[in-house]
Amino acid sequence: MKAYLISYDISRNSKKTYSLYKVIKDCTDQDSWVQCFNNLWIIKSSQDISTIYESIKEVLDSYDCFLVVEITNNCDGWLETNIWDYIGNSIFNRDKISPEI
Repeated sequence: MKAYLISYDISRNSKKTYSLYKVIKDCTDQDSWVQCFNNLWIIKSSQDISTIYESIKEVLDSYDCFLVVEITNNCDGWLETNIWDYIGNSIFNRDKISPEI
């Protein structure tokens, strides 16, 4: 599975927002997604980038814009701790600290 960043710019009054959310979530495996900002998501998916692109394209209008980029765990930014934890643990499966037995 790979991680993808999805960003879009659609009309604020668009009635397609919830359809877009559903498509993005449907592209993920085991609900592995996080919406970092209003128009930016990070997902984990077994689908290739072309399939994700086509799925999103189907629900948007020709004047809407979007971007799908494959990403790696070599990333940094300023986000809430719980979002970073989710990205690390659920998207990139970084090593978790195991409790001592």
